[in-house]
Amino acid sequence: MTDVTQREAFTLLVEMQDRVRALAPRLPEQVEAAPLWTGLSFRLDDALLLVSLDQIAEILPRPPVTRVPGTKRWVKGVANVRGTLLTIIDLAEFFGKAPVPADDKGRLLVMHVGDLSTGLLVNEVSGLKHFDVERDRRDIAGLDNAVLMHVQTAYLQDNVLWGVFDLLSLSDSLTFKHVAA
Repeated sequence: MTDVTQREAFTLLVEMQDRVRALAPRLPEQVEAAPLWTGLSFRLDDALLLVSLDQIAEILPRPPVTRVPGTKRWVKGVANVRGTLLTIIDLAEFFGKAPVPADDKGRLLVMHVGDLSTGLLVNEVSGLKHFDVERDRRDIAGLDNAVLMHVQTAYLQDNVLWGVFDLLSLSDSLTFKHVAA
């Protein structure tokens, strides 16, 4: 190929590239998404609550529990979870509500906060929920008072108010730490 033919071929390729770029659809504008907060949703008697994912190690079905004498009634006992003994707390009963029924819906939230590992029985776990931090945050007045001490904030989604339950606050509570009857 001669220099002239090569230059004509190159020019033709550049022209084709320019036409393709001009006719190509544009990329969508980059829009900044609203910051989302994600929490694990659960039901505790009639309260709908969320917990931060960094405070929960795992979710399990209700395990077999060995009762520990001399403890408060909301301390259900201890359970062997993969070789680790966990204290099992009925969270609903801790707050003065009816005990979590031993049915298929009840779940054990394994809480790891600092050095404390405890299993918390709740009525039901619904899964992950995502909230727009700027739009969905709400005032927490109107939530159950016993639980309210450990609720940081709340989010409104589909006309349902979800309280954000703070397990760190619960684990620091002297009432929670004092399990002897």
